[in-house]
Amino acid sequence: MASQKLLILGFSNVATTSGFSLPTIQRLEAALPDIEVYRVGLGALQPQVVPPYLRMSAERLGAFTHVLLEVNSSAFATHPLSTEAKGREFLADMLLGVQEMGADAIFMLHYRRWKTNLSIDFDELIRSFCAELDLPLIDLAAGFVDRHGIDAVNGWLRDDTHTTPQGGLAMADMLAPFLLKELARDPWLAGRIVPRPRFRRRTVDLAPFAPNLPVESIECVDLMLPYLRLDTDVEMAVDLGKTALAQGLAYLFHSAGGRSAVTVDAADKPLVLTTIDPLSYYTRIGVLAFDFYRGSNLRRLRIAPVEPTDDIQLLKGDREQPLRAYIGPLLTLEPN
Repeated sequence: MASQKLLILGFSNVATTSGFSLPTIQRLEAALPDIEVYRVGLGALQPQVVPPYLRMSAERLGAFTHVLLEVNSSAFATHPLSTEAKGREFLADMLLGVQEMGADAIFMLHYRRWKTNLSIDFDELIRSFCAELDLPLIDLAAGFVDRHGIDAVNGWLRDDTHTTPQGGLAMADMLAPFLLKELARDPWLAGRIVPRPRFRRRTVDLAPFAPNLPVESIECVDLMLPYLRLDTDVEMAVDLGKTALAQGLAYLFHSAGGRSAVTVDAADKPLVLTTIDPLSYYTRIGVLAFDFYRGSNLRRLRIAPVEPTDDIQLLKGDREQPLRAYIGPLLTLEPN
């Protein structure tokens, strides 16, 4: 078998050290000593951001042979604006992005114990999408319960979303053999006709538009990206030179974060960008969404200097100084 390079891309279940990703990687590396595996966990975000981060991962980490997409466990299913059409749009953009990088796509469902009403059944939508296109899918949601029983599965949760280390191991025991079979297949996605999304979700690097700000490269769950550093005495002002349809602004949650006002063009009411929360004892990627990722026309963007957030306390660890924010790319929508 030729050497394989796998990207595991998903949300906090990918990022957490008690989840399925690390024990799965250990099993794959034991079976295939020359495999390379990277994981990119996007934390408490939505599937709308997966396509641009998929592309950034390929640009920064190099070409992959396979991409495992864990995209069902976000809160997208609970949002009142979520629809089947929107879900299919995101899935189509993801699949096309994987195809464009020359890789094969693999989907997985991760168990989540829902305690609220759902606007759509995103798990079932992914099942249907994969069945219609004959895409590989491993069901570690309902399929995980069928295998182990609901009492065991709920006992492996440390909250309603994330597994204990024992739960992560149980998932890895099911996932690793499935992935080994997929990795052994001949490439199959290249050249196939796949659904075309209405929009492509891309990025605009803001550094060229704010040359007065320093740039720092920061790694967050295997993904090293450049971020503009914004301090307490500096304002960030950007003029793109043309109007873009922007779905959000990327940034980092971290232990020295604060709060800034964000003004889009000449809007009367600024948005609030908060770059610290109780979980910011570890660094993770955040996105300030514009109109629930539906996008806003934007040419000029102004971010006020960072201010303290004494109302927010870390659950563990200490806050760092000096106060600062790290601003990533603009996430855009481009007609396809």
